[in-house]
Amino acid sequence: MVNRDEQEPTLDIAHGDPALTRHLRRSLEILRDRSDNDDFRRLADDVLTGRASLRDVYTTPAFAAGINHGVQQFARRFEELTPEERAELTEQGRQALQAERERLAQED
Repeated sequence: MVNRDEQEPTLDIAHGDPALTRHLRRSLEILRDRSDNDDFRRLADDVLTGRASLRDVYTTPAFAAGINHGVQQFARRFEELTPEERAELTEQGRQALQAERERLAQED
């Protein structure tokens, strides 16, 4: 699926939400750029260019190998947060996504 400007593939798991797509793309770019796993980097590039869907690659061993360490680190840090800190992070994420939606709406 391709978004409004026909240049940036919309990620299938974003269900057509361009703001969520941008967030997921940025996250995947960061993961790709920080990875030293060539197989993972190729899969990430395939998703980012629209040659593959995130839904199709996220269950592959190469994708798992590329993200497992980061996911484990996040899970450990998340477990250390208080309920209030978790709620604050949730709200920050919601606000950032809403700001991106508003920014995209202004581009139209």
